[in-house]
Amino acid sequence: MESPLSNHCTKQPALKRFFHRLAISSSIVAVLFLQWSTAVKSKEVDPETSQKIAVLAEIGQSIFLDKTLSQPEGLACVNCHDPRHAFADPRPQSAGAVMNRFGTRNAPSLMYAALIPSFAYDEFFTADGDEIYAYEGGLFWDGRARDLFEQVQKPFFHGNEMNLKDEQELARRLRQSDYSEKLKNLVGTKHWNSDSVVTYQAYLSLVEFLRSPMFRPFDSKLDAYHDGNELILSDAEKRGMKIYLEKGKCNSCHPLSANHWERPLLSDFGYDNLGVPSDGAPDRGLGEHTGNTEEIGQFRSPSLRNVVLTAPYMHNGSLKTLREVIEFYNSRDTPQSRWKTTDFPKTVNRSDLGNLQLSKAEIEDLLAFLHCFTDQCLQERTNPSSFPVPPKHTPSSQTKQLYFPGWTHRLHPSYEIEMPQNSNPADNDE
Repeated sequence: MESPLSNHCTKQPALKRFFHRLAISSSIVAVLFLQWSTAVKSKEVDPETSQKIAVLAEIGQSIFLDKTLSQPEGLACVNCHDPRHAFADPRPQSAGAVMNRFGTRNAPSLMYAALIPSFAYDEFFTADGDEIYAYEGGLFWDGRARDLFEQVQKPFFHGNEMNLKDEQELARRLRQSDYSEKLKNLVGTKHWNSDSVVTYQAYLSLVEFLRSPMFRPFDSKLDAYHDGNELILSDAEKRGMKIYLEKGKCNSCHPLSANHWERPLLSDFGYDNLGVPSDGAPDRGLGEHTGNTEEIGQFRSPSLRNVVLTAPYMHNGSLKTLREVIEFYNSRDTPQSRWKTTDFPKTVNRSDLGNLQLSKAEIEDLLAFLHCFTDQCLQERTNPSSFPVPPKHTPSSQTKQLYFPGWTHRLHPSYEIEMPQNSNPADNDE
């Protein structure tokens, strides 16, 4: 059935966003090819590889919950990525393992994080033959991790996070863990004493855990509407969708059309300086590691899936509620603006937001529509602290390997080391 969303056009007021979306549109052929390739692969499911992926994900879940992998002990990944908040952190900045030591940013949701495209610097051409360059994708707010494999490594060794000294220390703790026998069976006796191999497999395990179906259920009201159920949205939600697509300009950065996956991820994963209110030390964002002054203060556009569960908002957690976010976009540049100054005003996007002229009623309708992005499996849990159970039809990780961004594991020194039975599930990445 044709999606009701297929008739809506994405409106892009800013030139950069316009050509960014053109580039994504031009990748549709590649996406269709990937869909075909994945369909072909799904007919040839390898039970051995499927089992290894399941083992990796199981170990990854254990690592995610393990509070012995920090210095001092007591901090696990789950402490900053709370299942009750769609695996985001309800605190503006996350507390580290060391007492009174905090991070500088709000820890984002891990839902759908495995589907964020790899960090890339893309070249686009205008109708006049001019070139436009822009970054997209990557993990962390500033894209400094090129893909999920790079991202899962960094918190272990950051002083404001898990605070381990080095990989030798991480490997030692992994060998002493409750799941060490499972990890040893995966690594093999031959390489069990290699810190590089042990940590490499731990990173792969975390990646595979974050690729598992519960992090990508696609079972929100938006998905049902996308599948053709037009009656599932209320009148207020439909009015909110019209505002989202048009007057609110939300669709410019959070498109309702599919791009990197078969369903909308609700982000173009581009970078922008939104003029977010200052809170804490100035954060240079993307410009910090690119060295480009025009990109100072820019941060990656997040997915809006489950957005109502992931407060507070923005990279610094400076906006406490979703209503505040809309009001900020609506009135940032008005004479009566109530918002604090921003850190880098010279690079702020003044074209796509700041004075949207939304009425109170329109803000209410837009809020109603944003609630449609919440996955049902997150809402229906009897125990909010438990992990969500995705719909039974959610495809397995193995049948979707071609879709998952991930290639930097090939740069790891332990990539070509032969594992038991000559099998390495990460080889399925593209």
